[in-house]
Amino acid sequence: MSRKKARKPRRQRPAGAGKVTVRVECSPGVAVEVVLPGYTGDEYRRAQQRAQAGDFRAPDVWRLIEALSAAIGHDLDASQWGDNDFLKAAAYLGLVSGDEWSPADDAAVAALLRGEGADDGR
Repeated sequence: MSRKKARKPRRQRPAGAGKVTVRVECSPGVAVEVVLPGYTGDEYRRAQQRAQAGDFRAPDVWRLIEALSAAIGHDLDASQWGDNDFLKAAAYLGLVSGDEWSPADDAAVAALLRGEGADDGR
């Protein structure tokens, strides 16, 4: 008679549980990996979608910055940040490619975020 070892049932993760590792690009060729406990891959993808759409001040992006702040034990008070700070943070966190942005792009997106649209002749 053969004996089978009883398998333990897989433990289900709670809905809010998760762990994401973010690779923060500090400078060209230098990166640090930071684990964000309690932050899910879905939340990261939503933040990435919002950042790529140009909405750097979206709640999804703020949540990522807060999770990073908690993980490194440093107060990253994004409420004091300017538009350029959000753009740089998005690039550092891999939400957008840093190579895609030039200073002219930074200025254009910052103007849009401040509500200054293109001159439409009005």
